Amino acid sequence: MEGKCPRCRDQNRPEARFCARCGLLLESTAGVPLRPGRIGHPNPLPAPDGFQPCAEAENLHFRWESAWGGSMLAGTESIAVVLFNGGYPLEAVELQVSGCDGSGRQVLVVEHPIEELPRGREVQVEVPSYELPAPVKELAVSLVSAEFANESEQTR
Repeated sequence: MEGKCPRCRDQNRPEARFCARCGLLLESTAGVPLRPGRIGHPNPLPAPDGFQPCAEAENLHFRWESAWGGSMLAGTESIAVVLFNGGYPLEAVELQVSGCDGSGRQVLVVEHPIEELPRGREVQVEVPSYELPAPVKELAVSLVSAEFANESEQTR
């Protein structure tokens, strides 16, 4: 452990388990590198009904629907992906959205940047219809990368 907190960037003693400044857990329990978006918040907010967990992320959830609102009609209209962050505030977020058709064949893989993903708020991204080569029946969202939001954002 290098001793530098990935959240607040404060220098800690190499043997420290928690950051002396912000309290973030500094050591991995499963050998997974401690990176923003992958560190569970000590008091995570519960995801709203209908949301499912994002892959490769802690406390980040999503739901999807037609960008027109409600369930998909034709299956090829634009898709609204709504994200809920119940953990640490994040910024410079990169997500991967993938989708399968009715037979389980992958028909969609796109990456979407999100400037800011505050704690306790929903943020919507849209997958435009021109990126959908076939109707999507299943959707998955995974976290590619993120940064912790600045200190003033974290105290809200």
